[in-house]
Amino acid sequence: MSKLIVVDTALADVDALIAVAADYLARRLGGTPPLDPTGLPRDAAGALAAIDVWAGDGAANWRTELTRFFEAHAPVHLVPDPELNGVLRRAAKGDWHLAVASALPSTPLDLELQQLGCARAFKAACAGDGSLDDALTAAQAALGGHDTPIARTRDEVFAALGG
Repeated sequence: MSKLIVVDTALADVDALIAVAADYLARRLGGTPPLDPTGLPRDAAGALAAIDVWAGDGAANWRTELTRFFEAHAPVHLVPDPELNGVLRRAAKGDWHLAVASALPSTPLDLELQQLGCARAFKAACAGDGSLDDALTAAQAALGGHDTPIARTRDEVFAALGG
């Protein structure tokens, strides 16, 4: 049995999606001080961690609002990749155990995978809630090995799975 951890940024441009979501959160939650989406890190994990620090106790419902954003906007921003999905499906039906790791909270990650049409290919979907490192650790534990290869790009998924 072969194993592979796929970072969700290999499936879609999650960093760009979180940048759009940050604009949405800034409008919905405002806050004092206001959230400045232009000052957030460009990567999803960094942006989510910064939003969590900004939110503190004053905007603790930001995860709920992020889920609402994903429910409403995922169909516009997340487009399934039939070629990639085919490779993932064939691998999952074969001798591969796949896990996906993401800095997203769990519900937005589930919505992302459903919209992309690849949710069933993964044995485990590991959400880091702002920490990609935590998600990778959980994915390694779910697959039973700390030496499990990690694919961070679409090309790395194809190379690993022979697509």
